[in-house]
Amino acid sequence: MTFVSIKDATGRAFALGTPANEQGDPLAVSFRVTDFLPPGRYTVTWRTAASDGHLSRGSFEFLVLTEAPASADRPTPQGGAGTTVSPNGMASSTRDGGEEETDAASSLSNSLARAFSFVGLLVLIGATTFRTLVVPRARGIDPGLAARMEGRAAILGLAASVLVILTAFARILLESEMMSVVPGMQAMSMTDMTMHTRWGFALLLELGAALVALVSFAFATRRFRGAWSVASFSAIVLAVTPALAGHAAASPRFTSLLIASDFLHVLGGASWLGSLLCVMLIGVPISFTFEGTERWQSVAALVNAFSPVALFSASIVVVSGVIASWVHVQHLTALWRTAYGQVLLVKLALVALTLMMGAYNFRRVQPQLVRQEGTSRLRQSAALELSLGFLILLVTGFLTGISP
Repeated sequence: MTFVSIKDATGRAFALGTPANEQGDPLAVSFRVTDFLPPGRYTVTWRTAASDGHLSRGSFEFLVLTEAPASADRPTPQGGAGTTVSPNGMASSTRDGGEEETDAASSLSNSLARAFSFVGLLVLIGATTFRTLVVPRARGIDPGLAARMEGRAAILGLAASVLVILTAFARILLESEMMSVVPGMQAMSMTDMTMHTRWGFALLLELGAALVALVSFAFATRRFRGAWSVASFSAIVLAVTPALAGHAAASPRFTSLLIASDFLHVLGGASWLGSLLCVMLIGVPISFTFEGTERWQSVAALVNAFSPVALFSASIVVVSGVIASWVHVQHLTALWRTAYGQVLLVKLALVALTLMMGAYNFRRVQPQLVRQEGTSRLRQSAALELSLGFLILLVTGFLTGISP
């Protein structure tokens, strides 16, 4: 979605053709000037929405010095965007840098909508990870208790699916409203937004996968065979949708690498913190239905099964995060000189604290889980780790609203 206008010094507008993408340059859009441009100074004003939904705008000027004489070999020039025809027929240009329009995309409402969308994805993916990778690996867990854990995980996944669906609708509505208030941009309904933009397609895919997950979790609560497999597949699809609707898909460099990196980043973070949430909200309370040492042994079995998943997932988060930061930031000084870099630094600091808390749980708390004191310390440290995780999601909601 791109709007361009060309006006002379008096404010008179000149007609332009339809926009066309330039081959070989994903960031270039060309417009043919269909009106004749007499000598004078002209201003080109442009507004565009990238595939990640971010709005940008800017302007530049060019000067037509004189009319080039017509000849049989060379027609009279009709003027072109960004060109200046000088007396000797040579083309040159001068332009002023564009200004990013990030206020709307990084507004509080848009940022919170993205943040709670990430919360829903984290819980949904975490529920499938908990049921698929943690509960079956917990040695010594009573089969009846394991079935109860699966049932509660399905209920949690059901609630997370509803949250993802609601936030997806909210994001489409907010994006549509954001486009409608931009001068010169064509007003788009929610239907147009989802059907005719790449960003909308990603949100439509997210809605579809969340609906499938919703139905799957509903069947899983009734222990239908295959329901968890479908829910797990939906969770994998949902993990890739933030990349398709975010900075990764809009990047002109290493696009495929960034989409894969963002997918692994979401999948790793959700498998780590989402399954930890399930362990603390579902596994530990159900394990407390045991009496005596059997209670602590059940908690220890769950945490021992969770630890390898957490370590592997955290490693994926670190590697994928470094790749994305390297591509988006490009220069180290951008970390403290740009708004994107400053918010990214806050996220990196929170991730580092969360990793330190996870390492503390693994080295100091986990060996003590066979006693009541160990479980009490686990509850405290896990609560802090999850709180840091929520702050990370909140900061990520704001980060994704800022153009790199």
